[in-house]
Amino acid sequence: MSQTMCHSQDHCVTKYGLLLLRDVASNAKKYQDGKKQKSTTSVLIPEHSIIQLDSDGYRNFSIVHERKYEQPSNSILSTGEISFYDISYDMDEAITKCKCPKICPYFKKAEPVKQILRNVSGVFRSGMNAIMGQTGCGKSSLLDILAHRKDRRGLHGQILVDGLPPPDSFKYMVGYVIQKDTICETLTVQENLMFSANIRLPKEVSYTERVERVMKIISNLGLESCADTKIGTEFIRGVSGGERKRTCIGMELVLAPKIFFLDEPTTGLDATTARNVMQCLSDLSKEGRTIIFSIHQPSYSIFKLFDTITLLCQGEMYYHGQTKDLLDYFSRQSFTCESHDNPADFVINILIDAGQKVGALEKLKLAYENSSMSENIIELKRKQLAIDHFTRSTGQKSGKPVQPLWKEIYYVSERTLKNTFRNPVLLLAQLGVAITIGFLIGLVFFDLQRTIDPGVQDRLGAIFMIVATQMFSTMTELETLIKERALFVHVSFFISVDDTKTKQKKEIFIR
Repeated sequence: MSQTMCHSQDHCVTKYGLLLLRDVASNAKKYQDGKKQKSTTSVLIPEHSIIQLDSDGYRNFSIVHERKYEQPSNSILSTGEISFYDISYDMDEAITKCKCPKICPYFKKAEPVKQILRNVSGVFRSGMNAIMGQTGCGKSSLLDILAHRKDRRGLHGQILVDGLPPPDSFKYMVGYVIQKDTICETLTVQENLMFSANIRLPKEVSYTERVERVMKIISNLGLESCADTKIGTEFIRGVSGGERKRTCIGMELVLAPKIFFLDEPTTGLDATTARNVMQCLSDLSKEGRTIIFSIHQPSYSIFKLFDTITLLCQGEMYYHGQTKDLLDYFSRQSFTCESHDNPADFVINILIDAGQKVGALEKLKLAYENSSMSENIIELKRKQLAIDHFTRSTGQKSGKPVQPLWKEIYYVSERTLKNTFRNPVLLLAQLGVAITIGFLIGLVFFDLQRTIDPGVQDRLGAIFMIVATQMFSTMTELETLIKERALFVHVSFFISVDDTKTKQKKEIFIR
């Protein structure tokens, strides 16, 4: 039962969003005209909306002020805490080159198992959570596993979100910025943000609210000066590297995610630009978001922004705690950081040197397992796993895109056509090829005889040539698909429509 707070006899404010009213229908929009209904039902009114009741009591009412719809992800991810226990990830024992290994056993090549992560446990809460380590230590793999973007084969362990098993729709609720910028280069900054908003926000969010959210993100990320500037290609000059990275971050922020993943967000940026991007993420974390990112060797100005640090080496964890306690922890292990040394470089060099000495890594691993950080994780694991998972997972949403298929096709086709018409050289080349081939076919089969034997055969040949050229002309899109493969893979995580089909339709339209 919902609770209401009534300021007068005819005004109430919903407290939890579910208000029990008599003689009304289930659609809140039908109530605004005050029309009586005959059925009694529970009505879902936006939280903290103000309604006005008539003198007849609860029979007639109108919504005086309706709170705008909020993305439901925050209601499921209430605190944004993500915990993981005994995470291990192994590569497949064999690489199968044939879909039917029983039929084709000779195509099965056995390879030794490569263990990427070994018994990694921890918890990330709201704030700046950095995952550090040398190249190949498993930083990106851990991010992909936590974000449910990794193949489940070879994966062991448990992941909990707010103490609950994550729902099937978890990947639709979180933001993820991969290392390489995945963005449509011929669209402007605002158009890229609007595309993400149209695809990822549910249909309950109106177009006006989407525009307002996009403009707010542009303002928060400092993109006002380049909002109408194209991202830029190798032929078209566009925005800077920092603005490009902030645009990728903004495309994920339209979802208003409580949990935000980033894979090495400072890669390819100069020191000043990297500092600005990380400061932007720090400001977002102060709004209660859980920012989880991998980073190689940050500068000291960036290092100071971190709230927690996780150190990985050869797939194992060697530190998982507060940034302020990092140097004290390693000083107790007989490692002293000089005053002019960068703490990030200091701890990474410790792990690199330990990996080259016999028994050094085992000693550091034993020290971490005996630390209070590891004990706290074990205690949290005991408390969270003591609750029945079956009862906790009841009622969670199933994984499915938030937009219907026809809307996905519309928005993806719109982006594809814009991308085509904003590449004038490519467009003219495609039109020129289509016109030339059409002219040659028309020239060869011009003025055919109107007879059965040669005339019909010639017309069948013309039809065959037209169909064959149309089929083979679509092969020109392979180069575009290869260039945009990263964008296609990233977009496929939150939409179901195949981007290849839209490109083929565009090719048929042009030709």
